[in-house]
Amino acid sequence: MVRRQLAGLGAHVSRLAPSRPALVCVLLFALSFFAAGGSGDGVRYLVGAHYYVWYPDNFANGYLRGALRPAQAPALGEYDSRSASIAERHIALAASHAIDFFTLDWWPSRPAQNAAIESGFLRAANIDEIRFCIFYESKDLGRSADENDIVFAAATKDRFVSDLMTIARRYFGHPSYLRIDGRPTLVLYVTRQMRGLFPQAMREMRRAMAAEGYDPFVIGDEIFWAVVEAAEDPDAAARVTGEPQLSRIRLFDAITAYNLYAGWERHRGYGSASRFVADSVKLYRRYRNVAGIPIIPGVIPGFNDRAVRPGSDHFVIPRRWTAGASEGSFFTEAIERIAKPLADPRLHAILITSWNEWNEDTAIEPLSPAPPTADDASGRRLLTQGYAYEGFGSAYVDIVRDLLLH
Repeated sequence: MVRRQLAGLGAHVSRLAPSRPALVCVLLFALSFFAAGGSGDGVRYLVGAHYYVWYPDNFANGYLRGALRPAQAPALGEYDSRSASIAERHIALAASHAIDFFTLDWWPSRPAQNAAIESGFLRAANIDEIRFCIFYESKDLGRSADENDIVFAAATKDRFVSDLMTIARRYFGHPSYLRIDGRPTLVLYVTRQMRGLFPQAMREMRRAMAAEGYDPFVIGDEIFWAVVEAAEDPDAAARVTGEPQLSRIRLFDAITAYNLYAGWERHRGYGSASRFVADSVKLYRRYRNVAGIPIIPGVIPGFNDRAVRPGSDHFVIPRRWTAGASEGSFFTEAIERIAKPLADPRLHAILITSWNEWNEDTAIEPLSPAPPTADDASGRRLLTQGYAYEGFGSAYVDIVRDLLLH
């Protein structure tokens, strides 16, 4: 259920002109929001979570909870994203726990997977209780041989514009589509890796949108420790820098970071002993000071991709702040230290990575309750690195509700 003032925020959230029944629903939502009140700091946040429609296939690709001993599973089991009943239960959970919208992943080369948005999520009987927008999986356009950049040559530019027009025509008219300042919202993944004709692609996309009556609010995934320089020559060699790329940032209406995990040694282990949160705060502040547009801080509950990418040998960010802290304490600290202080007053928006990205173990979707275990299928705790993982029930959605609603 959307709990935001429909006016009064610097960049208020609104819907397309609704039908009369939908208008009644909107008014009821607004009334329930004002009755419930906002977070403890008096701010009404716009809270989103990244939502994936790639199941059941991605359960088979490997995920930590399935490799624990004993195994753990989502509270809804290993579900199918094409199921409207699954989407209904996700929406009900999110709406009752202060999550206002989902970003739905959309892939340029996965039409069958994209179809799960229509067959599952959009067929949910309670779709009017939440908002959604499209999260465009830009990496799927193709990257260079060194995997560090996404080069926009003419064909890539044209594909990008065509894809976003397809998205606009298919989804922007839905009454639950997320609008910021009356503008339909798009999130573009890893824009920080884009170079070449990307500025031309953005200009052409905006012209094509305007010709059909759309003015999208575009959020770039731009904030990171190292980014690709925004050179416009697609034949030039890629260069990586730690400097924010203002020429690229100015193509967007807001910027965010999907996940600031970078594999740096000083970010290893419990949050209380690592530099991950403190460094993240400094990075967001740096971008906020130069961007000139709103930043949307993102938070993770932890990170562990060792079951899906065993060869990468990435270290774990545990879900506890210290060894003796409670389940979800890292997430709590991330919200209190990163998300709330750095939420831009023009939007008061926060993004959570993620609702259900189980492969990297960033999901906050409820798990079936189970006692903590550090044992895994390797027999040597190679996947857990010795950290205990609990079947946490609804702990994480409860944290969102308690910190960002009341």
